[in-house]
Amino acid sequence: MKKRSIVFIVVMLLLCHFTIGIAQNEKILDAKYYPPSGEPGNAAIMFLGGSGGGIPKYFNVEKYAAKGYPCIIVGYFRTKNTPDYLEMIPLEYFEAAIEKFKSYPDVGEKKIVLIGQSKGGELVLLLASRYKQIEGVIARVPSSVVFHGIGGPSSSWSYKGQPLPFVPPYEPFDNSKVVNGQWIERYKLSISQTEAVEKAAIKVENINGPVLILTGKEDRIWPSSQMGEMIVKRLKENNFPHWYKHFAYENAGHSLNENSFRGGTKDGNKKARIDSEQRISAFLRRLSGK
Repeated sequence: MKKRSIVFIVVMLLLCHFTIGIAQNEKILDAKYYPPSGEPGNAAIMFLGGSGGGIPKYFNVEKYAAKGYPCIIVGYFRTKNTPDYLEMIPLEYFEAAIEKFKSYPDVGEKKIVLIGQSKGGELVLLLASRYKQIEGVIARVPSSVVFHGIGGPSSSWSYKGQPLPFVPPYEPFDNSKVVNGQWIERYKLSISQTEAVEKAAIKVENINGPVLILTGKEDRIWPSSQMGEMIVKRLKENNFPHWYKHFAYENAGHSLNENSFRGGTKDGNKKARIDSEQRISAFLRRLSGK
């Protein structure tokens, strides 16, 4: 095989997937990179999934790469080299991923935009509130606070080995009320714990760019629309200098997609999917200068 062919194959493999060693916690972060193929803009996108873990497939990343945006999906639990449970996931993990993403030639000085869903929505707001390298956030059905981990009693996230302040599950609670993983009643009670909510509130006012929030009013997993309004309230009270908007969809659930309701109706979720995709595209075009 010619030397040029070998080099080409190696480069293509690097573009499709990479792993990063994180010295601070001796873990490896799994991520998949999608190079842009469309007209280039001034934004690059990092995707973060929710409580399902792994490398999620529901973002349709190829569509964004085809529009000229360099894209990366970061897995942070339930992947080959990451924890089995969403608990005490170190923020340093994502800091390293952001720096690696920025080092790619396709990314360079482009604006880093985070897109997250559910727990990933919580995460993108949290990361953007702490890292100025992030210049835009799209949070789908997010929380307004750091919640407890899934699969453990501590915080979902950590920094320098210490748990971030978090809102614990409301106790006592009758778990027999939970049907098909619909935990909304417990989450509603959890955010009624005023002191814990104040301590665990995500400081969204520190975000270094515009914020788009998308929620379903019939979300049956957690009260994302209520928490979306809590985010907006905090931004208003702190005179947030950037553009922000919360779109709360009627008859839509946790997925904002008609193929997986989690609340709402099929028609309501379909309308939410179509409109939210348009809102995301407009947000990216505006930020990217297209």
